[in-house]
Amino acid sequence: MAALAVRPHTAEAPFASGGHWAAPALDKTAAQLHRDKPKSRTAAHSNLLRRRRQLTREPKQPDSAFKKAYDEGLLPLRVCYDRLQNGRSVNGRSIGWTVPDVLTLDYDHYCLLFCEGLTETQEPLGFLAAEGLSELLQEGGPAHRCASLAQRLAPPLKHALRSPNQTVAKRALDAVVQYVTCDAREKGGLGVCGRALPLESIAPAVDACRRRHTSLRFDCADVLGTLERNGGPEALRRIKRGVLAYESVL
Repeated sequence: MAALAVRPHTAEAPFASGGHWAAPALDKTAAQLHRDKPKSRTAAHSNLLRRRRQLTREPKQPDSAFKKAYDEGLLPLRVCYDRLQNGRSVNGRSIGWTVPDVLTLDYDHYCLLFCEGLTETQEPLGFLAAEGLSELLQEGGPAHRCASLAQRLAPPLKHALRSPNQTVAKRALDAVVQYVTCDAREKGGLGVCGRALPLESIAPAVDACRRRHTSLRFDCADVLGTLERNGGPEALRRIKRGVLAYESVL
């Protein structure tokens, strides 16, 4: 019996074993390449994200009355970069008044305007507000022009004391001290401004400034002591009404 010839093993076509032909490997079309490409931010997508950020962003605060007056040239002072002018200079700068006597100004208007300008962080607005208020109090205190301003100056002072900006808070601390001591008759004397200022609300703002800005804690302690010394016989009770942990310095 003749031996059967063994057929060599060869790869069979798919259909021979019940399989199916594989789809031929075709080159990707341009549409498929664009679809499979990693997503990139198109102009429309970027605009959508920008509008979403604008909606979630805090609205820009309107310009203060002090900045508006500065932009319109309505302030009666200017910045001078001469150390010798007026005998006063801060970081090489000083202020110059456009009026011969600051006592002729409307104190009710300009003291409040400069006090509101203490919160300005743009230069030279903050510098002008701080120095302008300081000189108005220095000149108007002995002339008894500032005692009636206590209730009007308290709200902007409290707002500046609670500012997250340390420079603004330091300006407000200096302004509080300047106000309560501006009409002291002599060294160690007692004026009216210190008693007229609402210590029940100013003292908590000073304490809040101490907690927020730890580098100003000694300045805040000195301010509270100044308030007690110049606030009259009821100063300690009024301060402790707002700051329970305060200890007398007298």
